[in-house]
Amino acid sequence: MLSTLAMTFLAAAAFAGFTQPAPVTIDFATMFAAGDQLTARTAEDDATNIGCGYLHIDDGTNPPFRWGFCQARVGESAEEYIFCETYNASLIDTISTISDFAYISFSWQDDGAGGAECFRVRSSTQSFYLPNFATAKEKKKKK
Repeated sequence: MLSTLAMTFLAAAAFAGFTQPAPVTIDFATMFAAGDQLTARTAEDDATNIGCGYLHIDDGTNPPFRWGFCQARVGESAEEYIFCETYNASLIDTISTISDFAYISFSWQDDGAGGAECFRVRSSTQSFYLPNFATAKEKKKKK
């Protein structure tokens, strides 16, 4: 009964356009970035983005090579951009599960060599981040 009620609410909320856009934000003081990918994709400028990715190479003779990264940019300013990388297997496993429309948050720290090391990565595809396709469509028409 409870799950049926929840599913009915989610369907109605999606139909009604119940969304919670989360614009990309970067806080350099706390070394934390967050935002949802749909809001970034439909931003007024073409530079705003947030995302994570990974590389897995296994040649069968050596231990597999695994590398992950996260990045965020707000607008076209070079000062509002962060890129961090990691070799941590559990973070790379988390990164490998991120979907195309996820809300992403990540933290980083100075790696001691002039770069940034990711040390926490989270993502969510909760219903609060359901895309409002009508709004996205209107933004595309304005461009």
